Amino acid sequence: MKRLTCFLAALAMGLSLSLSASAGGGFLVKAGVSNSNMDLNKDVASVISEDVFSGSFFKNFTSFNVGVGYRTGAWNGFKFQPELVYNVRGTRIDDATNWKMGYLEMPLNLQWGLDLILLRPFLQVAPCIGYSFANAISDTQAGNTLGPVTRDASRFEYGLSVGGGLDLMNRVQLSVTYNWNFGPVANLNEYQDQVASIERRNARCLQISLAYMF
Repeated sequence: MKRLTCFLAALAMGLSLSLSASAGGGFLVKAGVSNSNMDLNKDVASVISEDVFSGSFFKNFTSFNVGVGYRTGAWNGFKFQPELVYNVRGTRIDDATNWKMGYLEMPLNLQWGLDLILLRPFLQVAPCIGYSFANAISDTQAGNTLGPVTRDASRFEYGLSVGGGLDLMNRVQLSVTYNWNFGPVANLNEYQDQVASIERRNARCLQISLAYMF
């Protein structure tokens, strides 16, 4: 409840700043690379792995993100940049099996930067909400085994990202962010007798994106 309250407060602040920001913003399109993993400690991973995958552990998974957004003009160094992004998160179970989750996310980026005319380095923080349109195991045999885990997975997510970037000539933007998903990403009630509170585990993601602003 405390995390949700903080999230809603950040959302309200971002919307308020967007309404008071000066003119001079514009639309943008972006794409990039996402590197993610399940936030499972070794004990949790070993329980699932030994029971399902005979000892393999969850590893980082690299995929993509693509989206659109709008950036306001500057206000005392601040800019507001809401986006709509399709982001594929997941984890690599072994060399042949990936667990992929495709989220349509809406990060509300609040940026502060220094206008150096041709360059604008900035820091940013963003509350985020999202909805999962895909949650599947890439390998058919593994998918059948993990059916109970993904079938009732939570589709709604909320989270937070922090990072920074660089605007070049007010046309190109390079950004790097680290995201925490605070919502559950799977139904793991099957393992409750073995590991407590496993349903609260989440996904973390490092995103590197390049945007064109117009």
